[in-house]
Amino acid sequence: MKKWTSAIIAAALMSTGVSANTQDYKLVTVAGYLNFYLLNLNACEDFHPSVRSAAYDAEKNLYPLLDKLYNKMGGVDGANQKLVADIVMKRRNMLNAQITDGDFTIEHCQAIVKILSEDGLDKTLLSALN
Repeated sequence: MKKWTSAIIAAALMSTGVSANTQDYKLVTVAGYLNFYLLNLNACEDFHPSVRSAAYDAEKNLYPLLDKLYNKMGGVDGANQKLVADIVMKRRNMLNAQITDGDFTIEHCQAIVKILSEDGLDKTLLSALN
């Protein structure tokens, strides 16, 4: 799941034409990665009530990372905020299509919660926040 997520993020970034420096690229990549989980957890909370409580708990693990990322990227006036917003919208559209197609399963939600609650996120990718 993590490799698949990283591949999609990389493809999304390449398709948007990131031409910033290496640190900006890393931070935009992390933004796409974290927002993937946040969007999925929000959808799990809405569409699969049986995992709602676990999804809320797992979501709490993301907020410190998202806060750190937001500050590193310069807040609301950061140079790459538009790029991140575009990536999030593309990801939201992909998730909406998955939901519409009936492919957004409870097993998917359980896997997302497990990654955030037990397995942990990719430490190499998150090292850009340090």
